[in-house]
Amino acid sequence: MPAESPHTARDRWCDVDGTRIALFCWVEQVAEHPEHGALFSRLHEQGQVVGRGPDVLYVRFASERQLITVLPELLRVLPGEPDEHWW
Repeated sequence: MPAESPHTARDRWCDVDGTRIALFCWVEQVAEHPEHGALFSRLHEQGQVVGRGPDVLYVRFASERQLITVLPELLRVLPGEPDEHWW
């Protein structure tokens, strides 16, 4: 049986820096991966985590009204909310 990667072993809900991603926190997409919802057009977009799937997070980005599924390791947790309300 293959060994688990260090990321999987510690917490699958961690961002690119190893920070735990909580529900309703604000994140920024910092890498692209088109097969997993992280398109180049969303690079550096900010959004709010509004749910979790088996291996993905559901994020509502400022530029879109729909929920997007994104792998946690493609995101970075932001220290607070954006200054402007965009809903």
